[in-house]
Amino acid sequence: MIQIATMPLSFDRRSPRAQFIGWLALLPLGWAATTMLQLLRVRDRPAPVLVPPDVPLGLSLRGDVVLHRGDDGLVRAFAARCTHLGCRLDRIAGGQIVCPCHGSRFFPDGRVAAGPATRPLSGLRVRPHAASGGWTVDGD
Repeated sequence: MIQIATMPLSFDRRSPRAQFIGWLALLPLGWAATTMLQLLRVRDRPAPVLVPPDVPLGLSLRGDVVLHRGDDGLVRAFAARCTHLGCRLDRIAGGQIVCPCHGSRFFPDGRVAAGPATRPLSGLRVRPHAASGGWTVDGD
């Protein structure tokens, strides 16, 4: 009869100090990821846009901004970037904003009408521009 020597299994557990050093080594990676996300947010923020007082009713595109002027004259603005993967929105069809990349559609108020996008468009601040009688739209 053959005997097989067996040894009890033991798991090599790292010391608390080694675990701390391991987590400490991940801090630069977390810092880099946070910095990159902040830069992407700044990059996607459109430059200020001057909107003339005669902007038409309904949806319109002006640079990196989607504008909606309601029947009441209220102007709302959204960043012209799809919330799915960041494609530039460049079309309006059937009263909706359409993403050219994957077909996401958005209602005039920025809500998602059809996916794959799941988040509404990013709203922008609209302020009166006294000199022109129109509005200034910016991401701040």
